[in-house]
Amino acid sequence: MDNEHILGIRDLVYPGAVLEYEIPGGTPAEERARAYLTDPDSFDPPAPRLAATVMLLSKSKPHRRYRMSGGAEDRSVKVLHPEEGPVDVFMLRRASAMAFVPDAVVFPGGGMDERDVVCDIPWEGPAVAEWAAFMGCAESTAKGVLVAAARELFEESGILLAGPAGGVATDEAGDHWMAAREKVASRAVSFGEFLAERGWALRSDLLSLQSHWVTPPCEPKRYDTYFFTARLPEGQHADGRTSEAVEAGWLSPQEALSRLDEGRHLLVPPTISNVTTLAAASSVDAACERSFTGHVRPVPALRDGRVVFRSVVR
Repeated sequence: MDNEHILGIRDLVYPGAVLEYEIPGGTPAEERARAYLTDPDSFDPPAPRLAATVMLLSKSKPHRRYRMSGGAEDRSVKVLHPEEGPVDVFMLRRASAMAFVPDAVVFPGGGMDERDVVCDIPWEGPAVAEWAAFMGCAESTAKGVLVAAARELFEESGILLAGPAGGVATDEAGDHWMAAREKVASRAVSFGEFLAERGWALRSDLLSLQSHWVTPPCEPKRYDTYFFTARLPEGQHADGRTSEAVEAGWLSPQEALSRLDEGRHLLVPPTISNVTTLAAASSVDAACERSFTGHVRPVPALRDGRVVFRSVVR
């Protein structure tokens, strides 16, 4: 272990690398990790819930930030001028009342729903079997995760990676579009039913798999999350109208990391790692085409008496 080259959470990871990141001392997470190291057999870790998140990307330019309150947009809309850079990413700050990572700044995403798997959804792009082989999972998992990625992006930002044959839908103004999002979010209709009613297909070719993270086994709430990138479709506008977030907007990856360093934003380790990858991209095209960085499954370990999470990236 001591002779290995160890990467930190702010390094670019890749398959075969060893990643370690420290757990803040005196926190419940550290206490759980130490207890796990002392007696791992005493833990009965919950099965991680399959989830998907989407890093929505746009070429850097001034964007609007929407301040939210309970999912309803108020009138305090500010125009931001982020640091110059080739890529901006759309992010949301989670509400303080959320059970999982409250106040954290995250990408749109969430847990897979059973109907994401069983729905008869119109499809374009690589076949589910091809996705499953690339992701290293069952076909049912691949389908459910990809549908969840597109659905959650639609629910939380209004961006729709779907449309008529060979195309992508453009924003619909007025209450109709928002009403459709609310029906999907409330599970009144499945995402597949929503698309089928309009004769649209999910464009899986607009998603690019970037990484895969599984929450450590000592944590009480665990997720098995696939991170994708997607380009902002022409004619669509992200708004962040979701009750799960209190703020949403576009940031350069460099600005997101600067705000983390300044203590203005809370980013969890998978987000830090993926933002670091985005910060190294020379363009939106490069960010979407960057090779898969690997499967990360951290477990507690000791490094010079300190508790860390450690993973060999697969």
